[in-house]
Amino acid sequence: MMKKKGHMGKTIAFESKEDRELFLSDYNSLSLIEKIFSKWMHQSKYDTKKIKFKENIIKELLKKDFITKKKFSDYNFELEKLHLCLKSDLKNLDESEQNEISISFYETSDIIKETYIEFIKKIISPLFPEEIYYQVVPTFRFHFPNQKGYDWQDRYHTDIMLGHPPYEFNLWIPFTKVYGTNSMRLMPFKESKKVIESCNKDFELFAEKTQYDESFIYELKKNSSPLEMNYGDFIIFDPRCLHCTQYNDTKDTRISMDIRIIMKSALNNYSREYRTTGRKKMPFLPGHYFSKYAV
Repeated sequence: MMKKKGHMGKTIAFESKEDRELFLSDYNSLSLIEKIFSKWMHQSKYDTKKIKFKENIIKELLKKDFITKKKFSDYNFELEKLHLCLKSDLKNLDESEQNEISISFYETSDIIKETYIEFIKKIISPLFPEEIYYQVVPTFRFHFPNQKGYDWQDRYHTDIMLGHPPYEFNLWIPFTKVYGTNSMRLMPFKESKKVIESCNKDFELFAEKTQYDESFIYELKKNSSPLEMNYGDFIIFDPRCLHCTQYNDTKDTRISMDIRIIMKSALNNYSREYRTTGRKKMPFLPGHYFSKYAV
């Protein structure tokens, strides 16, 4: 029996033919990011002296006893060298393809939460023509060089295949320098849609082909590229764009945060109910996946 890897078995399921048709009407909708920014991806910067993610991440790592101040000072407190200060087992990936440090950051101190909300209110919200709701619990990623447990092909996916509404915006914010294989690979919007259409918009088929179809994998890599960014940069992109984590064979740790936001009016565009495909089946609504109040 074929071993399930990546996102196989986790893709969106439809209750009926009508439900799938409603989904497809949303999936085929015009790109909101192109409407606002005139392109499928927007890249910008923020002042790291005012929004102090790096300093607060280091405080959190110290608080959680993942590192010692003395050991980390040997590497000038460079987050890119975090892997050199950690016990080996903290860097290994578990069956859910996460390491212990990434999992621990689902619960963070008030200062991390305050920094996150400050970033949303002062940097992200002003970019949009109306109020936005934001993902309540941001997803922090600690991607270490040569992690044990990485036994899958690069997991190309779009959040839509995991239950997200097509009206969201994806944000990706690195807290280290990212390049090559320690970065995220991203495929442009039009090319991404063509790939999904080549699978008849069957996301389970797509998830299988990303793991086992060598010619398909080659095309994915050919049409995507790793992002090259620095601390203080961030991008916003259409949620239908394909992207993936890679096996990190660089000499640097990558730390990043990925979140989703949605404009207040876009909630009225849903043709069907949207929920996460994971265990919690959380609805993509204010007070659930998104913040209770718009900002």
